[in-house]
Amino acid sequence: MVPKLYAKLMTTSIDDTACTVSTLAAGVAAFGIVDTKGYDFACVLYPGYAATAADTPDQIQIGHDDTVATAFTDSTALTQFTGGTAVATNVGFVRRAQSSTLPNMNQFNVDLRGLKRYLTIAFECDCTHAGMPIAVLGKKDEWVEPSSVATTSVGMRNFVSG
Repeated sequence: MVPKLYAKLMTTSIDDTACTVSTLAAGVAAFGIVDTKGYDFACVLYPGYAATAADTPDQIQIGHDDTVATAFTDSTALTQFTGGTAVATNVGFVRRAQSSTLPNMNQFNVDLRGLKRYLTIAFECDCTHAGMPIAVLGKKDEWVEPSSVATTSVGMRNFVSG
């Protein structure tokens, strides 16, 4: 039996051997994976410290896979959770600039029903940044869809549901 709500760090290994908040150099992607077996919904959070410069991320993307991926390129990207400079057939939302003076929060509310077992995230900036993706997993009878938050709210940079 799985817990009703479960918070899990999305690390580079499924067994939590790499549970650290990383400071990533410019151009280096953060990657995380979580096992969603038994859950219906996920709220994926990517909180981060202030970037060294205000910058729009080069990549914010969530994907899914049937096997334990070792890199985001091993996953199938989910269009609605793929950020870009403009919405298109392969881009679901416009990436917002990260703050250099405030902590940053990127939130993605994912309906897991019909998706593959493992959920992955990739996040990359052109400036030094630090953070750790977190997945809050829930069952359909316990899940409350988070209400919308303006991306202009203090600290909130991207808020996407799908």
